[in-house]
Amino acid sequence: MIWILLLVLAHFFYGMVFILDKYVLSGPRTNPITYAFYVGVMGAGILILIPFGFVMPDSAEVFWSLVAGVFQILAFIFFYKALDSDKGEVSRIVPYVGALTSIFILIFSSLVIKEYLTNNQIIAFILLVLGSLIIGFKRGGKLEKKIWWMAVFAGLFFALFWVTTKYLFLGTNFISGLVWVRVGVAIIALTLLLSKKNRTIIFSETKKSKPQTTKLFMLSRILNAAGSLFIYGAAYLGSISIVNALQGLQYLFVLILAILLFKKIPSIKEQFSKEFLIQKVVAIVLICAGLGFLVI
Repeated sequence: MIWILLLVLAHFFYGMVFILDKYVLSGPRTNPITYAFYVGVMGAGILILIPFGFVMPDSAEVFWSLVAGVFQILAFIFFYKALDSDKGEVSRIVPYVGALTSIFILIFSSLVIKEYLTNNQIIAFILLVLGSLIIGFKRGGKLEKKIWWMAVFAGLFFALFWVTTKYLFLGTNFISGLVWVRVGVAIIALTLLLSKKNRTIIFSETKKSKPQTTKLFMLSRILNAAGSLFIYGAAYLGSISIVNALQGLQYLFVLILAILLFKKIPSIKEQFSKEFLIQKVVAIVLICAGLGFLVI
């Protein structure tokens, strides 16, 4: 069960990443295309792991790594567009996308890689996803239709990315699979530059970027790299459906950070009423119960 510990660490880092991403996107406007480009390209830093067990892939592995890259870049774009919306509250968008991703993965993983859950894992999956949805629920606060569809497509493409990644891991070692997935994402991110419109957006915003924004973005990418290493390790060792269902842990960290930082980051528009806190406690209980079913 070491992969569960890896997930806890990963989601702690990811919680900080989402808060930083929301802060950067809520400042001087950063186009989601620019954000997706740099997030994707900087993933190529994983090449430093090549001396530690990398083997050359065959043509099929190269193809699927590029397919994974397409899926993740599309997921990034839809996800950051949802966060970029004025009404895209971070502690609601993240759980919605995560829950949808988990549901899509459960479907695709059984169809594509024939991964099936045990009875305890099914119960844990339901509790974890339900807990995540409750965290993001807000009475009378439905997401705008446009934002909802962005969340749906983000969840769909994230799911396709993770199932493709798990498929690659099944045919190679961890280091090789990780390197080729991240290189595939970086290559697809670079194709965004083929569009003149995208080049104009990316380069103009890069020039206008303030030093503080750049520093926060770099910090976000460092934390993301740490989280990614842990979560890829968990995906390699454990069930891909459960790995993503455990994103509820991430939302707990997002919630805690939002409570601590909401005065400093006005864009985190949370409500801290008695009803709000009860709702979050119920979600925490469900997520902890889900974890319990995984370890018994």
